[in-house]
Amino acid sequence: MEKEKATLRITGMHCAACATRIERVVKRQEGVLDVNVNLALERATVTYIPGAVDLEELIDRVEKLGYGAHPDQQTKDSAGDRRRQWEMFVFSLILSLPFLWVMAHMAGFPYIPRAFLNPRVQWVLATEIQFVAGWAFYVGAWKSLRSGSANMDVLVALGTSAAYGYSVWMILRGSGHLYFETGALIITLVRLGKILESHAKNRTADALAELVSLQVKFAHLWTPQGERDVPVQQLQVGDVVVVRPGEQIPADGRVVAGESDVDESMMTGEMLPVVKRAGDLVYGATLNQQGTLRIQLKRVGADSALGRIIGLIEEAQASKAPVQRLADAICNVFVPAVIAISAGTFGVWFFAGGGTTSALPTALMNAVAVLLIACPCPFGLATPTAVMVGTGRAAKMGIFFKGGEALEQLHRVQVMLLDKTGTLTRGRPAVTDVRVIRPGPLRSRNDLIRLAASAEGPSEHPLGRILAEGATGLGPLPEPEGFVSSGGGGVRAVVEGRPVVIGNGRFLEECGVEGVVPPEKDLWESEGKTVIQVGVDGRLAGLIAVSDVLLEESRRAVKALQEMGIELVMVTGDNRHTAEVVARQVGIRHVLAELSPEDKVRVIRKYQKRGRKVAMVGDGINDAPALAAADVGIAVGTGADVALDAADVALIGTGLEGVVRAVLLSRATLRNIRQSLFWALGYNIIGIPAAAAGWLSPLIAGASMAFSSVMVVLGALRLKRVRI
Repeated sequence: MEKEKATLRITGMHCAACATRIERVVKRQEGVLDVNVNLALERATVTYIPGAVDLEELIDRVEKLGYGAHPDQQTKDSAGDRRRQWEMFVFSLILSLPFLWVMAHMAGFPYIPRAFLNPRVQWVLATEIQFVAGWAFYVGAWKSLRSGSANMDVLVALGTSAAYGYSVWMILRGSGHLYFETGALIITLVRLGKILESHAKNRTADALAELVSLQVKFAHLWTPQGERDVPVQQLQVGDVVVVRPGEQIPADGRVVAGESDVDESMMTGEMLPVVKRAGDLVYGATLNQQGTLRIQLKRVGADSALGRIIGLIEEAQASKAPVQRLADAICNVFVPAVIAISAGTFGVWFFAGGGTTSALPTALMNAVAVLLIACPCPFGLATPTAVMVGTGRAAKMGIFFKGGEALEQLHRVQVMLLDKTGTLTRGRPAVTDVRVIRPGPLRSRNDLIRLAASAEGPSEHPLGRILAEGATGLGPLPEPEGFVSSGGGGVRAVVEGRPVVIGNGRFLEECGVEGVVPPEKDLWESEGKTVIQVGVDGRLAGLIAVSDVLLEESRRAVKALQEMGIELVMVTGDNRHTAEVVARQVGIRHVLAELSPEDKVRVIRKYQKRGRKVAMVGDGINDAPALAAADVGIAVGTGADVALDAADVALIGTGLEGVVRAVLLSRATLRNIRQSLFWALGYNIIGIPAAAAGWLSPLIAGASMAFSSVMVVLGALRLKRVRI
């Protein structure tokens, strides 16, 4: 079934109950498959059947609930919302200053303007705060109740209205203590808390902002008539652009003219510049260093590698981790339960005081304190803010999670299957050892490699490329003459007038090469290396060992993963001998060799049937079936375009140590979420009974509620400083 996703920016949400209500209402729309509302990002991701859903109708449904909704590309409203938040806070703060002065006077401050003590002046000031600065709470509460649920706005509106209404009643009666300062200062504090919360939430998304800032703004579009500068949004597949030295490449494409070094470190992790010539692929946002390139674009905008990385992070940060289900369940019943407790508190204190008007102030203030101390927001913010910070920090390390579920699942992994080639090893065989036989026809190691590389030059065998790479820096290779390949045994050629024979022992014997094979041959073969014999002028000149080189980080990473309590298993299609040699070198005890891709899937299923959580670490191409079958698939050692499609976690520019960091970050993030949920639960479990018992004034209760959400967001920001 075909499906599409749309992202809406939602404004006006104040707590987790708001997000839950929007999800519930939008899911009722026919054709909507799934809805995920992220309170921290103020975003709704809607998965729907194309043609069966009208997005304008969805937006209308959300707006009828009392929230703003529009396509996520429109970002100007966000700055406008923040400006209005500040304006309302400053307005409320200025009008609240006389109440603060009154409180200071009651505490012993000697001087106070007499007008501040006038009940009618206080009434006017409190009315302005209650129905101007606090009007948004009334609107939110009304629309919340009209849709059949209750949110934090209901608690604030009820609590402040009770204090305001009682004070007005006392003025009209001409006697009694006034509580105008309670409602006024609570609204001011809640406004301040929302501003601080918004600022902290913006900090959680700074990693995404950094990636967005990498995107090029303008490009030099080439046409037969000449060049012209255009915004990158206007570029299309097939366009040709010109990139000069020091400029960033605007989108993914292939070089059609020119040659230059390109810094691809932000995309591949390779610190050295890469030479790019006609036909080579280049990535958007990478830096052209020297020459001028003409590039035909293949992927632009959101389809480019950088665009897809940004989209992946946005999707991960907007997704809902499974642990959030507990918080959602609490939020669904939280506000009605608090209102019931508040009503019970009022009744107990009122009748305990004799049921007379003299008992009203105490009963009312304690009931108001219950309404104001309670806060469902931390439950709704704990998971999304931690996921935002965690995935953002991961992105800076080249680790890209495809959602909150992958982040949560990784911390539960008990068994990790590691492919050998490209994961533990470089995946590119190289010359590892050279033995020159003396006395013999050659004097140095360089002579041996140079002649062997020249003789192998015309061969289609990968050995030719390996030897050519080994001869890098030894000068130009001479052209061989009389090249003959035996079809598997070896090759013969004449290089600089000298007959050169390369291959196995039997082939050299057939070619009449004489000499005693040194003991290094057996030693190197026992280490899983391929040994090549080289004959020059009819005599054995030396041995060259070729092997897939072990990555330096592999031993450290394997040890770190084992210390975390994760069982490691090497799974590879290579022969058992080579696999066991590599396993011994890195410290892996369990080896499964000579496996097909289907065999790897069967191994994963076997562990899963035992109730184990399994992660598969592979290259994203050959291991795609196993990556999909595992509880968590981790793609390493591939280009950005492949890795992003292949698995739940994509590592770009990092190897097995990136897996270690991903596990550590997953565990730290889930620990942070649990701590925040524990704080939110503990805060309400302690605070609500304390308020009901009369131990907290409404003002202290309101201040506590206003800053409880800020504490959760600041707690999530601690993930930026966790040592990984």
